[in-house]
Amino acid sequence: MKQRLKAEMWDKMQYLFRNYYDRMVHCVIYFDSLINVDILKQCLIFINEKNPVLHSSFHYDVVDPYWEVENYVIDDFLVVKDSEDVEADVNEHITQSIPVDNNAQYRIGLYNKDGKTTFAMIINHMCCDGGDLKYFIRHLAECYTKLLNGQKDLNFKGGNRSYNAVYSKMNEKDEKYAKGLYKNISTVEDKNKFPLTPDTKEDKCMICRRKTTEESFKSIYKIGKSMGVTVNDMMLAFYMRALYDISEKNPNETISVPCMVDLRRYIEGGGEKGGLTNHTGFMQCTTKEKGETINDTLINVLHSIRKNKKDRFMGLYSLPLLKLAYTILPFTVSEFAIKLGYSNPLIGMSNIGLLKEQELMFGEAKPIDAFMTGAIKYKPYMQLALTTFNNRITMTIAIRGNEEDEKIVGKFFDLIEQNMAEFIELNKSRL
Repeated sequence: MKQRLKAEMWDKMQYLFRNYYDRMVHCVIYFDSLINVDILKQCLIFINEKNPVLHSSFHYDVVDPYWEVENYVIDDFLVVKDSEDVEADVNEHITQSIPVDNNAQYRIGLYNKDGKTTFAMIINHMCCDGGDLKYFIRHLAECYTKLLNGQKDLNFKGGNRSYNAVYSKMNEKDEKYAKGLYKNISTVEDKNKFPLTPDTKEDKCMICRRKTTEESFKSIYKIGKSMGVTVNDMMLAFYMRALYDISEKNPNETISVPCMVDLRRYIEGGGEKGGLTNHTGFMQCTTKEKGETINDTLINVLHSIRKNKKDRFMGLYSLPLLKLAYTILPFTVSEFAIKLGYSNPLIGMSNIGLLKEQELMFGEAKPIDAFMTGAIKYKPYMQLALTTFNNRITMTIAIRGNEEDEKIVGKFFDLIEQNMAEFIELNKSRL
C-alpha cells in the first residue's frame, strides 16, 4: 500500500482556490553560463526525498483528502532543451499548470542558448508559497554548489508542514489569544474590479511583467529612507493611485487592497525548519481618498499600513476559523461553508521580496536577472506581485486573458511608473 500524507489546512485551502487561479507559483532565473544537469538532478533527488509531498498525488475525499506518495524518475521534474527562442520556451513553461493528481508537483525547465542557461520553475501552490519557493531556490543553489565542489554535507529542510508552526514563537498567553482570532477579514466593503475584458474562449494564461530602472529604484529607496518609509509602502502607494486612474474611480471614494503577509515572522527559526508549505496571511490596506499628489496617496497608505503594523497578530486573523471548519466538518461540507463565508479579493498585492544575487549562484553560474510571481488569476481577479533583484523591481500581473487585457495591464504599468516618476520629482530635494 502506498504511503499517505496528511493534507494540511493550507493544502486544502489552496485546493479550494482552484476556482480563482491556476494554483502555481513561478520563478525564472537567467544565468550567464550553463548549469550542470547531472549535478542539478542529484540535488533534486535529495530535495524530493526530504519532502515527499513533492512527489505525491493529491486525492479528493468527501471526508478527508490526502496525499499519496508516488514513484518517480527525475525527468518527471526536469526538462532540458537547447532553445532557439528562450523567452517563448520560458513563457510556455511558466504558463502551464500541474494537475493535482500528478506524481511530480513541480517542474523545472533548463533552456540553453549561446552558452547560457535560463532556469524556469513552477510549483503547486498547495505544496508551498512564495516564501518557501525562495527557500527552495536558495538551498537548491547551495546544494548544487556544494556538490560541484565535492562536498556531501547537503542541507534542506523537511518534516512537519502544519500551519500551527505560526504560533511557535509565542508565549502561552499570546498563543491562546491568537488561536481565538476567529474574525473573518476577507470581506472588503468596496468591490473594486480591475478593468479586464469579459471572459472569452480565446483567453490564455499569461504573465505580464515590467521592470523598473535601476536609477528609479535607487531614487525611491533613498527618498524612502529619508522619510522613514519602506519600498513596499511606496510601491503600494504607486499601485493604489494607479488603481484609481485605471478604473476611473471617484478620487473621493475608498479603495481597499489585501496585501500578503509572510507569517514566518511568528515561527521559531523563521521558517528554516519543518517541511515546505504555505505560511501566508493577509492584511487590508485602505485609502479613503486618492489625494491631490502621490505624496498624499502615500500618507493615506501609511495611515492604514502603520495601524496594521501595530497589531502584534497581523496576518493571523481567520486562521482559527479555517481550522475549525476543516476540523469539525467533512471536507465537502467545509469547502461549501468556506465558500459562503470567504470573499476572494478582486485585487491584491504581494511583495515576494528581495532575491539576492549571491544566494542564487549555482557554482560559477551567476544570475543576471530573476523574478518570481504567484498564481495566474482568473477574471475578474488580479494581483500585482513584486520581486527585487540587483536594484530593479520586477512587477508582474499573472492573468488568464487576451491581447486587449495585455494592453490594459501595460497601461497600468505605465501609470505605476508615472506615479514613481512624480514621487521622485516631488521629493528630489531628498536625493
